[in-house]
Amino acid sequence: MERQKKEWKEKAADYKMFAGVLLAVSVFLYIGTLLPTAAPEKKVYLLYFIVILLIGAFYFFQRAVKYIRLLREAEE
Repeated sequence: MERQKKEWKEKAADYKMFAGVLLAVSVFLYIGTLLPTAAPEKKVYLLYFIVILLIGAFYFFQRAVKYIRLLREAEE
């Protein structure tokens, strides 16, 4: 059981890290869309990509919460 708890804790930390990286990349790209140098026709694709990154970040945060919840239930 202790081995499984350790795995869950590691997975939760990894998923949080993945989500944080995706969130940081999406913010960086969004700031890039605010600059006037980008071509308007390319901004649309960039915004779609940003939305995909944010959905990925949300998914990874949800996975991390799942493992954290499993850890808390196992401790009880």
